[in-house]
Amino acid sequence: MDKSFGSRLLTSRRQVIKSIAGGTAAALAMPYVHRAIAADDTIKIGYIDQFTGIRANFAETAPWVIDQVKAQLKDGLEIGGKKYQVEILTRDSQSDPNRMGSLGNELVLRENVDLLLIADGLAAPALEICDQNGTPAISTILQWEPFYAARGSNPDKGYPWSFLFFWSGADIIKNYVGMWGASGIDKVVGTFYEDNDFGRGFSGGMTASLKDAGFKEVQGGLFKEQVDDFSNQVAAFREGGAKIVTGLVFPQHFATFWGQAQQAGLDIEAATIAAAFVFPSGVEVLGDQGAGMSTEIWFNRQLPFKSSLNGQSANDFCSAYEASTGKQWAQPMGYEHAIWEVGLAALKNSGNPKKREAVRDAIAGLDLDTIIGKVDFKNSKMKSVANTWVTMGQWHKNPKGSKFPYELYVTNNVTAPQVPIQKEFMPLSKFR
Repeated sequence: MDKSFGSRLLTSRRQVIKSIAGGTAAALAMPYVHRAIAADDTIKIGYIDQFTGIRANFAETAPWVIDQVKAQLKDGLEIGGKKYQVEILTRDSQSDPNRMGSLGNELVLRENVDLLLIADGLAAPALEICDQNGTPAISTILQWEPFYAARGSNPDKGYPWSFLFFWSGADIIKNYVGMWGASGIDKVVGTFYEDNDFGRGFSGGMTASLKDAGFKEVQGGLFKEQVDDFSNQVAAFREGGAKIVTGLVFPQHFATFWGQAQQAGLDIEAATIAAAFVFPSGVEVLGDQGAGMSTEIWFNRQLPFKSSLNGQSANDFCSAYEASTGKQWAQPMGYEHAIWEVGLAALKNSGNPKKREAVRDAIAGLDLDTIIGKVDFKNSKMKSVANTWVTMGQWHKNPKGSKFPYELYVTNNVTAPQVPIQKEFMPLSKFR
């Protein structure tokens, strides 16, 4: 792990805990609810995602994924020679850590789920309830550094009942800096970040890594969610000679920044942004200016991986979603599917899905090839965590007549050589 990034996240643990403490404390302070008695032939699986609220774009694809899983489980699941019906209890965190704690109480104590799955970066309050009450839980879509820091653990200690599979925040920075370094673009980077826990951690890690790699940083600072004017950042980047811009910026913010940058004549050769360009909508809002924008990649349709549930390739999976919904695939859907692959594999491997310890041990012993690649808890050097890959990519215009205007391709694989490079990274001037 990158020491500068990891240490910043760990030392900012108080801020992270403060942001979730209300949810965890409120949840643990609620009156004890007697566990419901579930039927011996029914497996109850809880699923929490951020279907509404400020982070809802991460869960836009999740309802479709859940429907596919339900269809596959309609005839039940055979484990240890016994057929079990599967009941899925879906809940919306509303992007709110306080509600996350309440949902954890509901699903663990009242509904008595056999397994809890959470595809939400605000999972900590519900995971704490699982650890307090002996319920196996699997989470994803959260970097593993804050997964540990939020509740005071570390890779040597882990957690008793809760698990995570996702990539490292430090690996994002290695990929960003590695891609820029190989591009031939002048090593002057303008940085700006939304003022939240990850933005602050990302900022500190990026500053240290840029310095170590011989880049000059032009700092645009932190900004509040309500901001709608980036003229100060534009002026600073132009004065400082920035040729690259980066940071944690959501789509509406970057669209405002980019419009002001174009008006001011800011000459940028790489715009590599976390959050804004993870989703097709973040690029489409830029109109014809979206081609060449770059971001991290953790799933796309060109991947050479297949689902362990139904054998579907990544491309077939994305095509099925697009045909069914009329919307373009998005990165979270790979992990929203993979969490079911991991969860169902653990239940099967347990031999007895009604025995909590057996399910927990089956998660810890899992080494599974999924639609997002390998998820390996068994051989992980970090307790409770399976580290997955992250690469870099760039949005290209689709040919005229295509259903969607842009497609995302892997351009650099600094920390994940097993993921094939799909296109060469190019400066923005080559797209204009």
